Amino acid sequence: MTKRKILVTFAGREDRMGLLRKHISSLLDAGFLDEWHVWDFTRTEKDRAYISSHYGPACFLRPEAGYHSVGMIERGAGRDVAFMAASDVHVAIKPAGHDQFLEYVIGGWQNRGSMIRQLEGAAFSTYERQAGQCLHQASTPSVLCGHLKDKLRIHLSDEGVLQLGVSAYQFPEVPLRGDIGEVEVFIRGGFGSSVELPEVTGPIRRFIGDRGCQKPYWQAYQYYVERYEAYKEAIFLKCDDDIIYLQEDRIADFIRCIEERTDKFLISANVVNNGVCAYLQQQAGHLPQALGAFEHPEGGFGGSLWQDGQKAYDVHRYFVTQGKPAFPLGEALMDVEARLSINFIGWRGEMLRYMQITPQDDDEHMLSVVLPRFLGKKVAIFSDFMVSHLSFFPQEDAVKADEISKLYDTA
Repeated sequence: MTKRKILVTFAGREDRMGLLRKHISSLLDAGFLDEWHVWDFTRTEKDRAYISSHYGPACFLRPEAGYHSVGMIERGAGRDVAFMAASDVHVAIKPAGHDQFLEYVIGGWQNRGSMIRQLEGAAFSTYERQAGQCLHQASTPSVLCGHLKDKLRIHLSDEGVLQLGVSAYQFPEVPLRGDIGEVEVFIRGGFGSSVELPEVTGPIRRFIGDRGCQKPYWQAYQYYVERYEAYKEAIFLKCDDDIIYLQEDRIADFIRCIEERTDKFLISANVVNNGVCAYLQQQAGHLPQALGAFEHPEGGFGGSLWQDGQKAYDVHRYFVTQGKPAFPLGEALMDVEARLSINFIGWRGEMLRYMQITPQDDDEHMLSVVLPRFLGKKVAIFSDFMVSHLSFFPQEDAVKADEISKLYDTA
């Protein structure tokens, strides 16, 4: 059976992903990858808007992801939206050109009730609600079932009357005020309940995380762990959003190595601007002493390269001006005995069984140290697949990101 090949990217900033998108689009077109899952962990409205417009339709929303648009409806038309949620689905209907909006709560109060509210525009971005905003409330016990696909049915009549129903419940009709030509429909979860949009398909899919989390990455691992049966046969690749180069003609070898080497918990690419990789690259004679000394970071974390943006800049320039060469290490597959920065890694789907990362965990430490030791498996670097990682956060002021990105793009 052909295994699904899935790339997972944690997206944080819009200005970091342009070169990565070029590479991944090429790999999707060539069939080396089957799906690209972009996890939106952005922190600003500007970044959210960019990710929303460039990285595929949203197929999953965490409980605190906020409202997500699912389309417009003109007078005399309707729209069906398939979804899965255990409770607390919120649907916002925003008439074009109006500040107020209608909010439909479906399966709220632990899947016991439903409501229609009339709200001011400021309420759209908050979860706080006040008394006196209710237009309709009803008991709807078990109206939703998280294991089944429900369908939201919305229609705006020629007379401007809004009709909305879901499952076994039809909300009362609401006449819209004024000359409303069209409305926009938004959906979100809430109060511990995520929303899945199962009919959203395609090679690039967007997953929206909870807003405001300082360490949000556990949300992605949890999603796949909870769907283990669907993903256990897949090959997963995970990369940072600021990967600016990858050796496209060697990714098939990298994937094959992940699939065949069952003694490894995860395998990393040979990464430019990665502390452990840089140490091994210099030991193998690829990074000259003129670039500085690249020590093995103590415990695999931090180190002089991680702290020094100028050093990272020099390494990137050297790699590109040398023609982006291969940097073969001492062995084709080099075992790592310490923590490793997980800038571009891969694992077999069966390993998801152990990736139950919590909000308190450091996912990098868990994946590269704790879990391999627990399972008696190794972490390794695949020598023959080169990837370039733009910067770590201490490097950002001095790495000259725009210059380096342009250099990679034009070389």
